This record gives sequence, structure tokens and C-alpha cells, in this order.
Amino acid sequence: MFMAPLALAAILMTAGATAPEALTLDQVVEGLQAKYETVGDFKATFKQVVKRKHLPRPLKKQGTVYFKKPGMMRWDYTQPDRVYYVSDGEVLWSYQPADKLVYKLGVKNSELYSTLKFLFGQGNLRDEFHITHGGVTDGLVALQLKPKVPQSNYKSLTLRVDPETWEIRSTELTDPLDNVSTVTFIDPVYAELKVAGFKFTPPKGVHVEDLQARGGP
Repeated sequence: MFMAPLALAAILMTAGATAPEALTLDQVVEGLQAKYETVGDFKATFKQVVKRKHLPRPLKKQGTVYFKKPGMMRWDYTQPDRVYYVSDGEVLWSYQPADKLVYKLGVKNSELYSTLKFLFGQGNLRDEFHITHGGVTDGLVALQLKPKVPQSNYKSLTLRVDPETWEIRSTELTDPLDNVSTVTFIDPVYAELKVAGFKFTPPKGVHVEDLQARGGP
């Protein structure tokens, strides 16, 4: 059920008057859910750090991310390589310009969608995850989420939430091999985004791998 903006305002006032350490799990979950039910468009710079067991140094990436209801998203990686993930809510395209390669996948089969779809107002955190309180670090409250239905792409997701605004400041995804990917969102903006930015047509001369046609990777 969607909460009205007035309900969110009441939750924000309660959070602002309470020390982060004193907030209950229910307060944090309700504040987070209410926040993103009122958000229609989202844009932010992001930095990603991927720690893999077989690599001595973490991989560092960055770019710009965009979300738009219902179900649209776009990740433009600019460093260290240009890679684009673009979805109109039905199809997810992954484009690697340097390799002249495009992957096409049904969005609901993608890890990106399944872990973050509540940002689109789709699904409910309590319905889909076992949630525990992960403590407070640098003023951010951590929510540790484990999917109730086992997923092939990830084991757990941690959200670090600003209790003053209920914005997600970072996410930490652990995959089945215990590799950890941390994404930090910087300077979020909630201005309206154009639908055209979530459309993708493969450029001429690239090879397209249709993962939908063969039932996924």
C-alpha cells in the first residue's frame, strides 16, 4: 500500500527527533518504504567497489544512475570502462562499446531489478526479505536483507539509510561466491527524467546476444 506524502512527513519528523541508535527496525523499514513510494524519478552519481576473493585488489568503478517509475533504470559507467545498462521496465540492455557487444535480457530476470525494484514502488521489503538491524555507522542505519526465496545471483543485500531523510546512501550486495559489491550514491536529484533516456537501440555494427531467446545466461 502506498503512503501519502503527509504520512512520510510524519515519519521524517519522528526520525529527526530520535537519535539513529534509538530507531527501531520497524521505524527504519517504514521510513524507507514510504520515502521511495513518493519518489518518481531519481538521478545520482555513483561509485562502486567490487571485492572478489580471487583478486588481491578491489575493482573500482563509477558513473551515473537513473531510475524512473514504473520500473525504468539506467546505469552509465564511465570509469574504468564505458558500459551501459538500460531498461524500459521490460527489457534490460547491456552495451559494451569497446567490445562492440550488446546483451539483451528480460529485466525481471536481472540481478539489478530483483534487488532494487522497491525503488520503483514495486514490491514490499517485508514481503520479500528477512530484515535485520545492522547497527549504525557514521550516522547511517544499516538494514540487512536476505531474500525469502533463494536467488541465484545474490545471497544478501545491505542498505545504509540516512535517518534524517530516509535516502539510501549505499548498498552492499553479496553474491553466492561471497564477492561483495558496494555502491555509494552521491548528490541524488529527484527532478523529472525523460522516458526517452530509458530507450535503447543497438548501434550498427555491434553483435547482439539475445539471452531471452535462449532462456538466460
